Amino acid sequence: MYLIAIRVPDAIAFYPLNSKYTTREIKNRQPQATPVGVSLAAGPDGKAGGSYQFTGRNNSYIEFPNNGGLDAQHSITLLCWVYPENTDGPIFNFKTTGHPWAVHFWILTGRLYGLISQRNYVMIPGLISSHVLALNQWHYVGFTYNHITGIADLWLDDQRVVQRNIGAGLSLSTQDDVRMGALENDGRYFKGRITAMQIYNVSLTEEQIKAVENAGQGKIIMILMYHIGRI
Repeated sequence: MYLIAIRVPDAIAFYPLNSKYTTREIKNRQPQATPVGVSLAAGPDGKAGGSYQFTGRNNSYIEFPNNGGLDAQHSITLLCWVYPENTDGPIFNFKTTGHPWAVHFWILTGRLYGLISQRNYVMIPGLISSHVLALNQWHYVGFTYNHITGIADLWLDDQRVVQRNIGAGLSLSTQDDVRMGALENDGRYFKGRITAMQIYNVSLTEEQIKAVENAGQGKIIMILMYHIGRI
């Protein structure tokens, strides 16, 4: 057995979304989010109070104030655990309304969907997975964009499920407040549970994404991984 160090940049925000922290950012780096029509529920580890339950209605959402602290601007990684009970709705949507759309991460027709929008809200065609998420079970999901390479990815349960070069050097529309669960002028609402929302202003690698997976299971975020094999 030998030790492999996986260095993970610090998140610009990590909202555990559980009974201990409620809707506070774990280090109080960002203003507390406002919960509306949501309730605490069991998390991925089965323990009570480990996530927030959304009802799938327009009055069930969490709103995250963005005073600049959530503004990734260039590269971005969005990660969380979701337990979908329906097939459409916003996981993390910059702007509390759509039209024009900002950067966002959704479940759309039962699939993961990520869209990069430029600073002036000019949209790049979104990424959508071919795999339909199983309902009523937990999934570890993510959306990344690398400003230098132009590569955008969708991640599902530790696997890259979509990759596309959408263009390098984009400036992202991540300057607005964020909604999770429901938008003001859209009839698609997320029903289910969400926990461990992580936001980075870099595009994490597959190894880094796996290293922080346990953040949603009531465990310390791992930055070291053990590999068993021959040296």
